[in-house]
Amino acid sequence: MTGRVTVKSVLYTTVFTIAAIVWILPLIWMAAKTFTPTADILRTGGSLLPTNVTLDNLSGVIRKWPFFRWMLNSAIVTSIAMIVMVTVSILAAYSFARLKWKGRNVLFLLFLASMFVPWEINAIPLYFIMNFLGLLNTFPGVALPIAAMPIGIFLLRQFFINFPRDLEDAARIDGCGSLRVLIQLFVPMSTPVIGALVVWVFIFGWNEFFWSMISLQGSAHLTLPIGLKAILGAQNVEYGLLFGASFLALCPSLIVFLLLRKRIIAGISLSGAIK
Repeated sequence: MTGRVTVKSVLYTTVFTIAAIVWILPLIWMAAKTFTPTADILRTGGSLLPTNVTLDNLSGVIRKWPFFRWMLNSAIVTSIAMIVMVTVSILAAYSFARLKWKGRNVLFLLFLASMFVPWEINAIPLYFIMNFLGLLNTFPGVALPIAAMPIGIFLLRQFFINFPRDLEDAARIDGCGSLRVLIQLFVPMSTPVIGALVVWVFIFGWNEFFWSMISLQGSAHLTLPIGLKAILGAQNVEYGLLFGASFLALCPSLIVFLLLRKRIIAGISLSGAIK
């Protein structure tokens, strides 16, 4: 039995190590090209370490492009999406999991089915809806469709539905209504799951490109992914600037992930494990 467990452990370690290497090598390569002079990037394309270290690419991005404006725009969009999605998901998930009302399961299945619809298919109806509401070329016009994605409701509902009934009954005996039970009992107990959802929304909103490209028209509202496209589409592309901008755009989401990685794992595990 010990031999079988050891072989399984070695196999898992090997597979996960290979997956980690495959995931991190492109990041190391991009970071190396960020600090490589533009003239040397194509010549040393396969190198993982810069031959001549320079900060010109980073400073050039800041000087030639409104990079920090793009970053602020992305932060605004992501913040709106996070606040709206977390708030709505908590309320809707509690209703689906703990309250009894007619058509609850059918409506939840519709939400669940919408998760299988590709994001790009929604672009045309979203465009007409946002145009009718006057939200095109605005930050809410980008953030609200992201916040409407049903993954938050699904993740929190799976946690709430397995929440011990005895704790809820004890709170109701003490005179707590449904809203107070949710705020004072469910929300504090579900912080790992909420944290995982916040990280997911942040990464998705920070990197969202397709709908932003359609919805945002004015240069003052461009987010980071659209800004990177502008750099790539410029005449006489300087690959050093492109690598520098990509590296700077990656840093916030990478920092958030590294800081909250334990909460992400705990949230995913608790979403279906609590009994």
